[in-house]
Amino acid sequence: MLTKSHAIDRLMRDCPHLRQRRFGLPYIGARLDGEHFNPTVQAIADAIDFYGYEVRDENIATIPDTDLGSGNPVKFAPFPPAVAAMKHSLDNDLMYRYPYTEGSDEIRKQLLEYVEKEGFVNTTPYSYDDIDEKGLSVHNITFSVSTSVLFNQIIDIISQPGDIVLVTGPNYGLFTIRTERAGAEVEILPLEREDNFLVNPVKLANRIDSLNESLQQVYHRRKGYVPRVVAFLNANPNNPTGKVMGKNEAALLQEISKVCMERGVFVIDDLVYRDISYDKENIAMPIATIPGAFRNTISLFGLSKSYSMAALRAGFVVADEVIIREIVNKTFQTMDSTPDIIGKALAGAFNATSERYEAYENYFTDLREIYLYKFNLLKALVCGIATVEVRFKTRIFETVINILGIADANKVLSCGLPMVSFPKGLEPEAGFFAILDFTELKGMKYKGKAIRTEKDLLQFFYATCRTRFLVGQSISWPYEDELVGRISYSIEDDKLVKSMLNIHNAILLLEPKDHYEIRKNRYEDQAQMARIKVDGWKNAYDSIISSTYLNSLNYEEQTKRYEASFSEYKDLVFVAVDGEEVLGYSCFNPTPNVDLFESELVSLYIKPNQIGKGIGTSLFLETCKELASLGKKNMIVWCLSDNEPAIKFYERLGGKIVKTKEAKIGDKYYKEYGFYFQLK
Repeated sequence: MLTKSHAIDRLMRDCPHLRQRRFGLPYIGARLDGEHFNPTVQAIADAIDFYGYEVRDENIATIPDTDLGSGNPVKFAPFPPAVAAMKHSLDNDLMYRYPYTEGSDEIRKQLLEYVEKEGFVNTTPYSYDDIDEKGLSVHNITFSVSTSVLFNQIIDIISQPGDIVLVTGPNYGLFTIRTERAGAEVEILPLEREDNFLVNPVKLANRIDSLNESLQQVYHRRKGYVPRVVAFLNANPNNPTGKVMGKNEAALLQEISKVCMERGVFVIDDLVYRDISYDKENIAMPIATIPGAFRNTISLFGLSKSYSMAALRAGFVVADEVIIREIVNKTFQTMDSTPDIIGKALAGAFNATSERYEAYENYFTDLREIYLYKFNLLKALVCGIATVEVRFKTRIFETVINILGIADANKVLSCGLPMVSFPKGLEPEAGFFAILDFTELKGMKYKGKAIRTEKDLLQFFYATCRTRFLVGQSISWPYEDELVGRISYSIEDDKLVKSMLNIHNAILLLEPKDHYEIRKNRYEDQAQMARIKVDGWKNAYDSIISSTYLNSLNYEEQTKRYEASFSEYKDLVFVAVDGEEVLGYSCFNPTPNVDLFESELVSLYIKPNQIGKGIGTSLFLETCKELASLGKKNMIVWCLSDNEPAIKFYERLGGKIVKTKEAKIGDKYYKEYGFYFQLK
């Protein structure tokens, strides 16, 4: 008789991530086609998962932490016309009928009138009888439970396997993950300082062209479909930089639209932060208002961010009828229809009546002032109160004193956070996120452990003050050597002020950085590494290994070996460098062919005149961190049994001898000890 497993056991076997009980961010998901995320997206997913789950400790259920990465808007009353529309519907409408999948024509008509008043126009309309003088109809609009759901559907509609969606860096990292979960690929268009962190149309065109050319070369021999760049995600305002492209940047938006149209690339115009642009005279301008651009543009609006209604989950999309038809189809196939009450709220918030625009003016005049105050509060805490707008100084000073007391208030407001700043030219113009630059902390130490990566930075702040935020890797920050964090200033004043004081005090705990840095090796390092190995062997193994073998070692041959194998091992070697000088290096293997051991430190060499300065320990710890980040739980290190300095070194670091073996070096065999390390 066939013995069958319990259903729940079978489910956990098929979905191993369900075995883990998580606190905080749920499982981030995987591609629906079973393939791995591409490295760019995997790095984003890993960083978000680290912030949302991994950095948090076992005490999180009982001791709350401080989350500065939240996407919640300020605690503010929801937009009154949206609330009134829902209340009116609940009080006056019978709710016994299922809603239409696409939403009622009445709701869509109100949304249509709104976008047309905002300037939407289709200059190449279809010839249907219901098309109006703007070239549009209610069939250009539908709504759903958040722009995130709509975005997923859009990617599924416009892309085939292998197609690329181009997104900016910085970006909203979860959209990049959702793109690949749907089966498309993600590539990044860096937003750079020289362009004021705005989209450069020339660089956009070159990036699209180079990606399409690469895809043609890869797929040119295949019959059938050749993947291509199918969409460019244009978040305006940008999340998380807060940069705005409004009417002052109309020419730039026109160039972006032109570049995409000429290449058959849709623009997905994400406008969810539009109404909290701080300059009401230059709020984000929808690309679909540019004559000729409508049919190539997919525009997203929502209540979550700007209208203080994140809990409702409501968004709508404006696009060519063909796209709307398939969104409606997919909605019907997955959730039957969208709740009608969401549509009522959207129509209450987005309509063309004078009453709506009067309420909008009153609401956002107050709300923009709150966000400007909160940004200035953060600025005072980061850069000192002397840097903020004069009109906010008294209020900020009184607020911080009431929360912290006079002594701590003076400490944090006098000069801000030590060695932390805003990236030059990147103060937000919209939204409620700011990028903070922690790069000056790079290399500084806490309890002997150096901050070298963004994960180190996050672990340091969590260990010292239980504070966390999203780091640059999770938002595709374009400058890899910098350590940055995305901080939300929409949280309550007392939480923001206290968290900045805690970060201030934590930074004061740091010890000075070493005179060297540790990074992955580069091709130009190989000659120095070869010299260090040869000198290291002759220095460490004199009287241990045959002099005949040691004398056979030479710099030139070792350099050739390293250079020949560089492409294979480039990601498996760390070097300690002082400027251009290599002081030492470590080589590791995440998949050794050794029973019971999940990884191996293959070699660790230090320049003879640098031994005893802590470089070996730093390289060892950096290797352990790297292997742990790859999911490895333990590591083996092999050491000659007669190499007493190395044995003491590994014992001091906590290694235990668990195996021995004979290793052939030259024509002789030598005994080696295997040191076992748990990776934490």
